Amino acid sequence: MDIFVLDTTSITEVRLRRALGVNDLEGVVSKIAELIREARLRLQARFYMTPLTWSELRRILIGNQVSLDTIQELAAWITVKAPDKLSLQIPASVFSEYVADIRRRLFKGLRVAETALRRAAKECYEAGEPCIGESIRDLRDKYREATRKGLVDSVEDLDTILLAMELKGIIVTSDAGIRRLGEQLGIIVVDPVDFVNMLRRMISSVDRAGEPGGR
Repeated sequence: MDIFVLDTTSITEVRLRRALGVNDLEGVVSKIAELIREARLRLQARFYMTPLTWSELRRILIGNQVSLDTIQELAAWITVKAPDKLSLQIPASVFSEYVADIRRRLFKGLRVAETALRRAAKECYEAGEPCIGESIRDLRDKYREATRKGLVDSVEDLDTILLAMELKGIIVTSDAGIRRLGEQLGIIVVDPVDFVNMLRRMISSVDRAGEPGGR
């Protein structure tokens, strides 16, 4: 039995619109709900989200004018479950590398901040007028890039990984941080578009097996 643990990007990834042949998020949710329903009923596949992930996804869908009926179509086939944090264990080597990575990122962020401040001081001095606002925006963007990209930095993301560990499931995500830590823990991680194509192939194989002469 295949078990999939979904994060928000398994539904919100923009590339899914082209893969599913729809123009908006409403269409994506409807199509994925249909695929998940077929996979559950015909293949006994199971699909999970953590409570925090589901709450975040629901807010995003409502904020993008996805109808409540369509949201409920999706919710009907996804099991919402929190990971068992009391019994799960993360290898010390993975945790040690995670802490070392955070340390590297903090130093990198500090260098980004120092460079931005020096450039801002120079540009403002040469311009002879206040220009710090633009420099702060540039600093914010580059600091976020240096310290957060490719890093699990939210409870929602960590819960997704822990639930996949507990269930021995496949994570569906386009988030680089979840992918990196998940793979370090030996978890299979698939991209949302690959996930859709996988479900299509699985369902199609059942259809062919049911045809006369099918195997």
